[in-house]
Amino acid sequence: MTVVSDVVTTLRGGMDAVVAGDGTLAYVSGSVEGTPRTLVWVDRQGRETPIPAPPRPYLLPALSPDGTRVAVYANDQEHDLWLWDLGRTRLTRLTFANGVDVVQAWTPDSRRVIFTSERTGVRNLFWQAANVTGAVERLTESPNTQYPSAVSPDGRRLIFSEMAPTTADDVMALELEGTRPSASSGRGEPVEPRRVTPLVQTALSERKRDHLARRSLARLRGE
Repeated sequence: MTVVSDVVTTLRGGMDAVVAGDGTLAYVSGSVEGTPRTLVWVDRQGRETPIPAPPRPYLLPALSPDGTRVAVYANDQEHDLWLWDLGRTRLTRLTFANGVDVVQAWTPDSRRVIFTSERTGVRNLFWQAANVTGAVERLTESPNTQYPSAVSPDGRRLIFSEMAPTTADDVMALELEGTRPSASSGRGEPVEPRRVTPLVQTALSERKRDHLARRSLARLRGE
């Protein structure tokens, strides 16, 4: 039963509302994170050029390496990822599962988008072809929440952060090379887990940041 509508909510499903002892409901009206927004290009002088994508509650846009598409999270009822084709000026839905699909990273060849999804419960890593063909493939199976950050220039490794209960936020590397049979193929073939290697794993919190991802990628290249 809907009590009130248009209550400010967060990415994790929380809301700005509280019930007093006498039964009075106090809440913040609107939807800060769900407010429709538009996408724009911004040059080095700060000049903005609108992108003609329809207004939606966009967050976390990521430009493909070839510069042709933008992957972006829409914080609406579906909580899915969308692709804006800059040449065709067309918006296409990339993910369709229940739950949040967010925080995307492109492979260097612009053929796949790697993202975090809670479709199986815990937020683990998945990827999907950018032309929206084929099935979504699960990359990791972990009890910990994971978020992608960047893919190495050779496309072999993904840098991601993992929120572990004993070591807080860690920076990890996932091997992307090689093929793995799909768990839904029905052929009874075992699914080999991709190798995960800790890069920075201490009792402290190592949050993923762009500069940290670049340093990690340089480390992987032996620089």
